[in-house]
Amino acid sequence: MIKLSDYIFQFLHSKGVNHAFMLPGGGAMHLDDSIGRSNIEYICCLHEQAASIAAEAYGQHTNTPGIVLVTSGPGATNAITGVTAGWIDSTPMIIISGQSKRADLVGDKGVRQIGSQEVQIIPMVRPITKYAVQILEPTEIRYHMEKAYYEATTGRPGPVWLDIPLDVQAVMIDEQNLKGYEPESVTEADISDVVSKTVKLLAQSAKPLILAGNGIKLAGATKLLYQLMEKLKIPVESTWKTIDMFDEDNELYVGHPGIMGDRGANLILQEADLILSIGCRLDTSITAFNDKNFGKSAKKIIIDVDSHEIARMNMEKEAVGVCDAGRFLKALLDELEKTDLFIAQQERKKWVTYCKELRAKYPVIVQEHKDVKNYVSAYYFIGELCKLLRNDDVIVPESSGGAGEITYQAFRLKIGQKMKNAAGLGSMGFGLPYAIGSCIANDRRRTILINGDGAFQLNIQELETLHRLGLPIKIFIWNNDGYASIRSMQRNNFEGHYVASDKESGLTMPDICKVAEAYGFRTCCISDNEELDKMLPEVMKDDAPMVCELKVLPEETVSPRVKAIIGEDGKIMSGPLEKMWPYLEEED
Repeated sequence: MIKLSDYIFQFLHSKGVNHAFMLPGGGAMHLDDSIGRSNIEYICCLHEQAASIAAEAYGQHTNTPGIVLVTSGPGATNAITGVTAGWIDSTPMIIISGQSKRADLVGDKGVRQIGSQEVQIIPMVRPITKYAVQILEPTEIRYHMEKAYYEATTGRPGPVWLDIPLDVQAVMIDEQNLKGYEPESVTEADISDVVSKTVKLLAQSAKPLILAGNGIKLAGATKLLYQLMEKLKIPVESTWKTIDMFDEDNELYVGHPGIMGDRGANLILQEADLILSIGCRLDTSITAFNDKNFGKSAKKIIIDVDSHEIARMNMEKEAVGVCDAGRFLKALLDELEKTDLFIAQQERKKWVTYCKELRAKYPVIVQEHKDVKNYVSAYYFIGELCKLLRNDDVIVPESSGGAGEITYQAFRLKIGQKMKNAAGLGSMGFGLPYAIGSCIANDRRRTILINGDGAFQLNIQELETLHRLGLPIKIFIWNNDGYASIRSMQRNNFEGHYVASDKESGLTMPDICKVAEAYGFRTCCISDNEELDKMLPEVMKDDAPMVCELKVLPEETVSPRVKAIIGEDGKIMSGPLEKMWPYLEEED
């Protein structure tokens, strides 16, 4: 016999789970006790939102479920934001929440609450989970654990949620007589046609391009992609989620496209005559809210495990494959092995060379950034930081605002580095807990957090978690006097009428260094580019945790970028991918 709450963590550990993120509470008292007695290392965060964010980062980096343990009521509702990010970004997560005992549940009584801190969490989270259930029968625990783990890790991964009442947590069960879960057999779609069509189109293409999406990573198929690139010598572009799959100096890597991508990558995308999109959901940040103009000169082959994503894409598709990215890549490589594929290698080489030269023609970091006086240019900082990073560093840009957008746009990665955030949801406040989860997921390698002063405040309490754990995380806070991205929006759309975005319009921030010092951190403040040159090498010389405030240019904005335009009818629409602001001269 075994207590049900003990069984849960024994099951998870048997699946290879080694870490969990939590905040304890009365509604989860047996679960809390059991994880403390298990072989799983628990990380106690100081807010449930932070716990779920850290677990989402952990799942992103490891491709194994990030585990979250919270109590009932507000403990559960606080975790929803991190779970939402995991849902959008297809992150395997398992959330376990405590609940009032069965006798005190609302059920179908029509009232709002009976039990202490009772909240009907399952109806709330069903739209953002693959599987969500309140476990009322203790003998069904094995079935629900096995199904939850299967759903979290199979097909298109995502979060699952198990809500467990107090008296169910405490029940003694006979683990030898528990019903298990048997997944329904799934007939895989025949992809032979799309594979054959892909081979045919590759043979006909003079300017092919691969767009590598996160589905490749989720399928564990990165090496298969490398094999395809090597075999065909096709240039490849990444999304933000896959930017760390490629060394910046890789002979075939030609950038990351999108509204805030790099200009060269967008021009290449729009000139390609064939786009092979693998595991990329082609969200609006990539297509600039205009599916029909995306890859406007190209025939398109779309590979995605989710048929709904493919159906959503409002563009002509030469061929589609609803399948796992790894399955498609393996089938394509097998087909190429037995196919006499004629490719004009000289023409293909010219195309690759042209792509590399075009991207080099439009660097993201320019002399203007280097010449900034009295402040630090965020772009210049990223360029100098890249020079000082090791090949095994983990980089975490904040998930919203300039600290995320400028970092991704300007960063030059080395192979071996890892870089992720939760850009799909794009929420403020993810940076610090995301860095904690990322660092732990990568065996406590040195981690670099790049955060905005506004976003930093939303989970600033996790400085204590970081201090307690002694993780090697360097924190760079961009102090631009509030919400620079919001001010930019208000300048562009409301004639500079600021509301709740700086001190004069009702927003204030505390002294970052004083707060960090109160938590026990070494700090420094860098005021301009000249100080950056002197102080940054000193900050980066070791692995010791540190908080470094940067006085960045307050109104420095993402550049280049695709700007919205107003049509003659007054309708606001996104500009075309190939015409980024600042606009080029016509001859260019």
